[in-house]
Amino acid sequence: MTWLLKHRSGPALNVHFHDFNRLLSDDSYAVEMLANADCVVSNVGPHAHYYFYLREHLRLSYRIVRDVHTALWSGYLFQEFLCHPFLRYDDTLLVPSRYARGVFEAIFPGLKHFPSLLSHPLAVCFPERERILSKRSRNTDADLILGYLGRISEDKNFPDLVRLLIELNQETKSLSSRRYRLFACGHNHSSSCEPHLVDQMLVQALGISDVYSYSPARSSAEIWDFLARIDVLLFPTTSNLETLGRVLIEASYAGLPVICSDHAAASELIEPEYLCPVQYRRGLVYSCHSDHSLGSVDLEWMKRCLLERELKPTTCYESYLCHPDRLIDALSTTGSELRTLCEPLVLAESQHAFIRSIAISMPSFAHRPSESLGLIASLIPWFLGLQGLVPAVSRKNWIQRLVGLTAHPVRTARFIERTRNTSQDFTDVGAIDIELCNVANFLPTFSLD
Repeated sequence: MTWLLKHRSGPALNVHFHDFNRLLSDDSYAVEMLANADCVVSNVGPHAHYYFYLREHLRLSYRIVRDVHTALWSGYLFQEFLCHPFLRYDDTLLVPSRYARGVFEAIFPGLKHFPSLLSHPLAVCFPERERILSKRSRNTDADLILGYLGRISEDKNFPDLVRLLIELNQETKSLSSRRYRLFACGHNHSSSCEPHLVDQMLVQALGISDVYSYSPARSSAEIWDFLARIDVLLFPTTSNLETLGRVLIEASYAGLPVICSDHAAASELIEPEYLCPVQYRRGLVYSCHSDHSLGSVDLEWMKRCLLERELKPTTCYESYLCHPDRLIDALSTTGSELRTLCEPLVLAESQHAFIRSIAISMPSFAHRPSESLGLIASLIPWFLGLQGLVPAVSRKNWIQRLVGLTAHPVRTARFIERTRNTSQDFTDVGAIDIELCNVANFLPTFSLD
């Protein structure tokens, strides 16, 4: 989004950037940067509530455009919880999918009265498509290269792909010379998915491990080389965090077929014959502070897709090509014209059924605005302090206080460890939103009824 705003700035849309941390530590700077703004765009993770606070605290009049990127996740739930009492007529929520909008409107019914715009302008940073397609290697051997791109973890159901790989090679060994190979690229997030453990499983089951190849996470500019090496992308996620599946759009742009679980936004993007049914786990209580696999994908269905169906590339990327223009239009439009840009919410039946089954437990958001303002104000010193930006109190002191009150000590310990190798600011620490949920005792849970 930053790239888009930088390159679309002009007479019709005069864009100014500011120092987010300084806004929260210097009221005079906040007034200077925001007093004459018609619209403020929040794309700094789940921290939009600070713009709402500044608008009320400094009595300013700008409208606020904010986004959500994960679904049943404490950070974005906390953002909406805190923003809710201060929403004004043209304040706009950007969602990456209809599914994401459906989840948030189910949890926060009041959002239905304010504009929500399906806008995820990721394609502005994609390379020229012809150049991407020209990189595609033509697979001339008998092997079919299965691909997985993204966080390699249990909530993404990556272990299911290892099982699938084993079963495919076991079942076709006596029928043909074709082997199935799995290329995976991403950050190893779950210990059970470590490459050496996958190799051990393959050796035990097949007597070989050369059907699996792992590559560490790559930058957005480098993923296209990976996608050029595979024949089909597999995406078996049932993660609570899922709101889109960006890799589905990237694979589509690269001319690849996709087979995935019928979860989250997949039914908006992928043809029904390539959507694998999901068996959700009902009645378990999940913490919104963590990622979870909510069920299992039908591997037999996925197997039949690979063995029996013609694999055709999906074209879902085409529907996202208009999103940059849609966002720019929304930033310069208000009132009834803005609402004409916001489409009615239409969901697939599988999405309806999943959303209806969500039972969430969190504090009531029917609190008074003054209480919300006080809570946000109390979080600002923490937000700055955990970045080492409060001169009067050392960052070590904030960390010690956080350790003393966290309800999730293991996760907080990971947060602290990660900051040892970063510049310790919110742009690369991540997870600071979760730690502030601990500070505010905002600890939502959910189950699937």
